[in-house]
Amino acid sequence: MAKASVCLLVTIGGIVSISPVMAQDTTTAPANATILDNIIVKLPNWLRLGGKGKSDIGTTILEGELITNKASGLGDANSILRNLPNVQYQNDSDNDAGVDGQDMINLRPQEMSISGGKVYENNFILNGIGINNVTGSQDPFGGTLGSYENTPNINEVFGLHSQTVFVPAEFLDNVSVMDSNVSARYGQFQGGVVEYTLAKPKTDKVTGSVSYGFESDSTTSYVLGTEDGLNPQNTPPPEFYRYKTSATVNVPITDNWAVIGQYSRSGADTNKVKDYRYYGLEAEEFSENNFYRLSSRHDTDFGVFTLEGSYTDYEQEWDGYFYRDTQIMSQSKGLTSQLQWENDLDAIVFEPFGVKDVKIDARAYFNKSRTVNDGGANETLYRTVWARSAVSNTNPATWFYSTDPSILSWCQVPLASGLTGTSQLCREGGYGNKAQGQEEKGFKADIDGDFLAGTFSTGFDYRKTDAYRQADQYTLNSSNYTLLNTPLVSSFTCPAGDASCSYEQYTRIKTVTPAYHNKTSINSLDAYAEVDQTWDWFNIRAGVHASYEDFFGNLNFAPRLTATISPTEDFSIIGGFNRYYNANAVYYAIRNNQPFARAYSRSHNASGVVSDWVGTGTQRYYSFLGDDLVTPYVDEFTAGIDWNDPWFDGELRIRYLNRHGKDQYLKSVDSTSSVMTLTNEGKSAFQSATIEYGKTWGLQNANLETVGLFGSLTWSKRKSTSNGYFDDPSDTRIWYNDQSYGLGDFEMVQGNMDIPIKGSLDLVTSWFDDKFKFGVTGNVILPYDGVRKTDTTCTPSVSLTAACHLPAGSEGLGMVHEIREDYRFRTAVTVDLNAKYRAFESKYGSLDLEMRVQNAFNDVGNRNAKPAQPWVPGRMVWLGAKATF
Repeated sequence: MAKASVCLLVTIGGIVSISPVMAQDTTTAPANATILDNIIVKLPNWLRLGGKGKSDIGTTILEGELITNKASGLGDANSILRNLPNVQYQNDSDNDAGVDGQDMINLRPQEMSISGGKVYENNFILNGIGINNVTGSQDPFGGTLGSYENTPNINEVFGLHSQTVFVPAEFLDNVSVMDSNVSARYGQFQGGVVEYTLAKPKTDKVTGSVSYGFESDSTTSYVLGTEDGLNPQNTPPPEFYRYKTSATVNVPITDNWAVIGQYSRSGADTNKVKDYRYYGLEAEEFSENNFYRLSSRHDTDFGVFTLEGSYTDYEQEWDGYFYRDTQIMSQSKGLTSQLQWENDLDAIVFEPFGVKDVKIDARAYFNKSRTVNDGGANETLYRTVWARSAVSNTNPATWFYSTDPSILSWCQVPLASGLTGTSQLCREGGYGNKAQGQEEKGFKADIDGDFLAGTFSTGFDYRKTDAYRQADQYTLNSSNYTLLNTPLVSSFTCPAGDASCSYEQYTRIKTVTPAYHNKTSINSLDAYAEVDQTWDWFNIRAGVHASYEDFFGNLNFAPRLTATISPTEDFSIIGGFNRYYNANAVYYAIRNNQPFARAYSRSHNASGVVSDWVGTGTQRYYSFLGDDLVTPYVDEFTAGIDWNDPWFDGELRIRYLNRHGKDQYLKSVDSTSSVMTLTNEGKSAFQSATIEYGKTWGLQNANLETVGLFGSLTWSKRKSTSNGYFDDPSDTRIWYNDQSYGLGDFEMVQGNMDIPIKGSLDLVTSWFDDKFKFGVTGNVILPYDGVRKTDTTCTPSVSLTAACHLPAGSEGLGMVHEIREDYRFRTAVTVDLNAKYRAFESKYGSLDLEMRVQNAFNDVGNRNAKPAQPWVPGRMVWLGAKATF
């Protein structure tokens, strides 16, 4: 009798190997017996602590279920990065964290700081091409559309963002985040590099999916965020509805040619009741984000050709609370397109230096983006009008009038008894048309191959960027004269065709902002060369990234050097020095010579004839200067270890990061509100220490199949002389611990957006043959001593009895100071849940039901709100479904 065959199950490094073990006595085995090859089942590697090389200790790669677990319901790809080490996206000491409807319908990606850099100093890459806004995502005019009763600033372009294309998380294949020790391949950043890779076309079969999900104020738990927990103005929490739908279709054309099309649409709406003078008119506001992608991938005898384009079409409407028909439609439109060629350069072989397996990746690309503010139907004309009840006046003659009924139909006059002359001021009209944008044309190529004891890589990226900022002429009519203004008349005689003048009132003062169209161009060239060599237990990666741009005319060399010692196969010690430059700085140039609004006035004579306009002063222009500047850079020192633990075979990574920013852009202390000068006097510093662990288990359990556990704990400290290129280091003064500080000095002492110790944990599980998936994401901020605003001010004087005093001649004497105080910030914990259940499955496809719970325990941390906007969002529930075929 033959001995039975058995299978040996071995798990090594997250790989399950099933090998047949045959009995030694095979004499009685059937003649046609088949010995199976090894069957290797790889567990899903949802998180990789590191990149392709041993030196990539600052790289984290996310994919699969971990992306799904981390993404918000609306699927903003940036939301995946929220709890990663060295990524900071929130200000835990925010004392104005209350929201209104505009906040809840804002669907733009979250902005974030990486490794101490500013939110616009990261390099975001989509399928190998940068999608960064070089025209500037900030303005110096201080306007915002977020406030419920806000009056916008006419000079502001609303809706600017550091990214030109808004990437949906559901289309991602993987995400690479490089917060330190970045290869010489990458440039143009001082924060970090985020590389989004979308799903590639596949030639195996036709596949696709459609999905829909939503959340609203009904699935949101708001928290009163005021200091005393009260709502003195009885402000209701904002109502909103947000949804997202998406579709993907992958179609093989031939055995080596396939096309994929993807579409995503997210939308939101809210409403608010306008001021009572407009008869309680309800304003409907909305936002909508459409993302389109089409990609064709063709494998030929001459290499693989990929032609693709991705396009974002975003718009968000704001409707003025104190205005009849004043809307601003903020639009962001961004396109990235490329033709890519990948091929093996088999002819390039040089045996003496071990040069072989050389590959090329070349791309020609075209990007175009713009942010537009559409001012509405009456976009270039704004006016105020007086509405009055019946009025009687006997001096100098008896006459009687009431406001034109067409005005009274939309401008409500307060109730009054008799002919008391009650009146109301109302506003109508648009807020101008403005735009800011850029167009990039470029070509880049990367060549990689074997070299000596490792590999080499080299490449370049040339691009020409045309940037612009423009606006139509805009007229704001204000300060009306009516029949009650002297000299008293019975009616006015208006200039022909003047819409701002009628028989009963006319505009006395108007301000005119002339049209302008500022533009500039910049040619940029980036090139790099790098080698990665390994000799037994020692690895070194050395390279340099060179960059040149003709705007400032600076040529920069950024050295990158990392060494790795590996005493064992599973344990490595890594240290490195790197320099990063960021030369994208045309934001001052396109704002230079932006015109001021100029005032004009007029009056009427005793006959009621309205005079011609007379201008006051001369036309003035903003001046944004930035000549003879060097390129800002960051020097970085890193150290760390990478270890595969022998007990669970998980990966442990411990890192230390120290950065110093030099020659940073900073607004000059000599700048004024109209003349702003950029200097290289800024500086910054960032330190962090991080411990991370990741492991995926494949369980031989009938119910629970896979468990992924990923956690990190980070200590960090950040200091910078500014948070933006328009920050004013002199006009804003801080009073803290009986001392006066400039904004930059104070930030260097106390830090910016500091959260010293934070931790994160991701648990991802799959059950019942992948029919049910459940994930938890936890974030914790440990208590720390910090400084917060008190919402009070003082003006230092030399008097000892003053609330704040300084010696005579001190800087800041006589200037208004914001008072800051020490504060003990408490522990803050947020937990997000993600569940997916496969409700239906057949050979034709499947249907999944999904639920996400953000901030399950309703913890708003240390954030506070003001009485005008007292509500802070807490727990939010997202419900959705996805059908796949």
